[in-house]
Amino acid sequence: MMNFNDFGIDSASMAGSLENRLNAARQAGFSHVMISATDIVGHPSSTASAVQTIRDSGLRVTGLEALRDFEGLSGKMHDYKIDVAKSMLSLCSQIGGRLLLTEASSSAHADTDPEKIARDLRKLAFLALPMGIRIAFKGLSWSRTVKNFADAAEIISLANCPNLGLAIDAFDVIAAEVPLGDLDLIFPQQIFLVQLSDFMLQEVHTTEEQETTATHFRVFPGEGAHSEALAKFIVKLEEIGYFGDYSFDVYNSDYLQIPAEVIAERARRAAEWLGETVLRRTLPVPNMERLRLTARDRGC
Repeated sequence: MMNFNDFGIDSASMAGSLENRLNAARQAGFSHVMISATDIVGHPSSTASAVQTIRDSGLRVTGLEALRDFEGLSGKMHDYKIDVAKSMLSLCSQIGGRLLLTEASSSAHADTDPEKIARDLRKLAFLALPMGIRIAFKGLSWSRTVKNFADAAEIISLANCPNLGLAIDAFDVIAAEVPLGDLDLIFPQQIFLVQLSDFMLQEVHTTEEQETTATHFRVFPGEGAHSEALAKFIVKLEEIGYFGDYSFDVYNSDYLQIPAEVIAERARRAAEWLGETVLRRTLPVPNMERLRLTARDRGC
């Protein structure tokens, strides 16, 4: 059964300097953090300073995000993306990361042939292999090439590389109403990362609305309208034998106007709900008053 250390927070979920965000995550009790590449290359001092800050933080790096629109391209566009991938793999290695998140392409120029996509991902995995880095490939409902984790799993099987696996995002599963039974078709060893978030809308009606919600209006587990669905998703992952990292992947434009320590504490409450309530099956939905009292008693 999972515990608090199974959960990490995404640096992109918080505002402020990289130093402040990492400190907020650590003070909230998290042991690992997902790092956005822009946090490194956009550091006001230098890339080297950002790398050192991450290495000195005491936090394990869940992974680096995100390589986008990589697969299915040809000619100069393919060569260009290979260069981008090499740079991101180098950054991932520098910060001590062992996983690069790769999101399925939404480019209108991407070829949708599964064999072509598998070849490109195999090439990426081979580039990562000498660095000891795994590639976590994530399908997106608005992608041109791979729209969900079931399709992504088929591509990964075609590529047949030990360091190529899946990233599964709870938001995509819930918003697109993907049947949880599809997880029974996935070997748990294929899953390299699970990203967690909720959202306030009862449902999203178009892929455009889903993309907008995904990039601007996510909330933490236990805060949104889909607590029961999210709880069932987590329990299902436990049932199929997933024991890897969970990362709170909460992109919310409003949260970027709130101090990092406040957001990190909200993430902590989400981890407590998932670890203490959902998987102990004591409540079907979060009891946020109990969590608030717990946090207050701990002096948070």
